[in-house]
Amino acid sequence: MFMPVPSALSTCFARPLGLGPEAVAEVLARVSAAGAVLDPSLPAGLVEELAPRLLGSGMPILAVEAPCPWTRASAAALCASDRLEAQAALDATLATVQFASTLSARFVVLRLGDVAELERDFLHARDRFVRGELDEQHTFELLEARDVMAARPLDSARRALDRLCRAAEPAGLTLLLRSPRRYVALPSPRELDLLLSDLSGARVAPALDLPAAHLLDLMGFYSLPLTLATFASRSALIYGGDACGPIGALPAGRGILDLPSLEPQLPAEAARAVSPWSGLTVDELATF
Repeated sequence: MFMPVPSALSTCFARPLGLGPEAVAEVLARVSAAGAVLDPSLPAGLVEELAPRLLGSGMPILAVEAPCPWTRASAAALCASDRLEAQAALDATLATVQFASTLSARFVVLRLGDVAELERDFLHARDRFVRGELDEQHTFELLEARDVMAARPLDSARRALDRLCRAAEPAGLTLLLRSPRRYVALPSPRELDLLLSDLSGARVAPALDLPAAHLLDLMGFYSLPLTLATFASRSALIYGGDACGPIGALPAGRGILDLPSLEPQLPAEAARAVSPWSGLTVDELATF
């Protein structure tokens, strides 16, 4: 059975279900979560009440997904070519690192952002995929264009990560680079290798998002074996769950992933978490 290791649960269900701090804590207790992952959609008021409630009940906070809580800077990307946007994203993420350190969290999970200039390309690819018209040649051309355009955003990401690693070190936190859901997002498998090489010795590691990796495989951009080879083997955190196309994460058996065969390819020592699909009910969350 997939994910034999007890899993933490992301609070990403809170806003779609309209739950307050008490109800969120009750869901985490009901599903016997091994810990909580605070997600970036949480408003400041909810976070301020929820975090002490969880810690007071003995529920550890495993990770905080940056930036958390939500602010006006939440849409800014660490890899942005625009310096003002990149600085806004960095400031918000540094604040998250400081916040996570007060919670005795182990990880701060980062999304580096998208190659902004390729947003129209992504929307075009998504439309063709939905229509069953995204072929191998087209994905190859889109990836070629992406890799050319990603050079400057990758440099921006390097600068941000260097600063963030210096902030995470004294706090005892590990920064995690979450595998992307969109092909225009950083890091690609090759970019992950480059960033980890540049940051050798720093407290930084990958976080494999299995449902997201499934979607990129299904769309024809990065094969699941490639993502597993680059992200999974070094991951300190695995986001698990079943998936069906763009819908993930789902309880085991609700999607099309062969979870039992994937489990041996995942590092047993990595922490586990689930970031459930926003369409699930509280009763369905309890089946994870």
